[in-house]
Amino acid sequence: MDKFIPLAKPDVGQDEIELVIETIKSGWLTTGPKVTEFENNLSKYLQKNDALHSVGLNSCTSALHLALIALGVKAGDEVIVPTWTFVATIQVVEWIGAIPVLCDIEENSLNIDVKKAENLITEKTKAIIPVHMAGYPCDMEAIQKLADKHNLKVIEDAAHAIGTEYKNIKIGNFADVTCFSFYATKNLAMGEGGAAVSKNPKTIEKIRKLSYFGVNKSAFNRYEKRGTWFYDIEEIGYKCNLDSVHAAFGIVQLKKLDSMNKRRREIAKYYKENLSTKLSFTEDNQKHYHIYHLFPIRLPKEVNRDEFIDKLKQNNIGASLHFIPLHLHSFYQNRFAKEDFPIANKVFENILSIPICSAMTNEEIEYVVKTINKILDS
Repeated sequence: MDKFIPLAKPDVGQDEIELVIETIKSGWLTTGPKVTEFENNLSKYLQKNDALHSVGLNSCTSALHLALIALGVKAGDEVIVPTWTFVATIQVVEWIGAIPVLCDIEENSLNIDVKKAENLITEKTKAIIPVHMAGYPCDMEAIQKLADKHNLKVIEDAAHAIGTEYKNIKIGNFADVTCFSFYATKNLAMGEGGAAVSKNPKTIEKIRKLSYFGVNKSAFNRYEKRGTWFYDIEEIGYKCNLDSVHAAFGIVQLKKLDSMNKRRREIAKYYKENLSTKLSFTEDNQKHYHIYHLFPIRLPKEVNRDEFIDKLKQNNIGASLHFIPLHLHSFYQNRFAKEDFPIANKVFENILSIPICSAMTNEEIEYVVKTINKILDS
């Protein structure tokens, strides 16, 4: 194949372009009506039995950061985080002066090992951040039991999991706060963006206030005819608000999300049925709805992972690793002992991610399969 197949690319159509243009012409470029519309649509899409409340933000990282603050986690508190995640999950904990406590993962799911997490709980532990790796849900029932037993706050890092279901209920209905990412490569892509979701409206309003310098909720209404010039700074805050242009993009993407996730599942099914039996794959389960934000594969022990990635790239196929465990990064090596994470260490040796996104053509999918199988056979 002559053109390069990236690991992921956004699935964008004319509808997104038209609504973005309409929004630009409206004059509302920052937080405004389109953000409110997106937030309302997101809540309705996710909620099961109880009403959900959403606030749009500029990233999932901001959502995690502000959720910790809104839930009362403070400097000196401990927060349990899986070592198998992107660095944002641990750094938001450190930004507020709290202490991250890393936990090993389950080998088949790449999600946090709840039993090992319980062994890490101390009197200082105030929260746990499960990460739904690649779009496969963590065991939220076990995590909630753990949280109830030890009086912990649960903040879900659902950066990979917009549309994921745990026992027929969408992720977003379980934790104190659930944090989503709408980065350019995500299943719902805005370019940049995120959201925090909760059943507790007071928590969401707290995050909303924190997202714009601690200004009260009339902050943006003051620019409208019905608004007032007066606003009040009620506490220290940050600058994390979602703008209307990105929200407009998200409004259209949300309407397409189920069909895009369905396409990802079809690609994953094709991969599993046609890729070499020398490979192994991460967990799936009919009890849940895996949205395959990523498609990790495990190589045979005799295959050098780095050489394999190079050969894929030589054949115009993108590949990467999600993720380098946090404890292996130079910044954290002196703080966490490698031997405490045997499963993450083992998985790291032979795992990589191959292209998957709803915008892939059948020709591209078939080419990826044929190329991988050819490389393994040789």
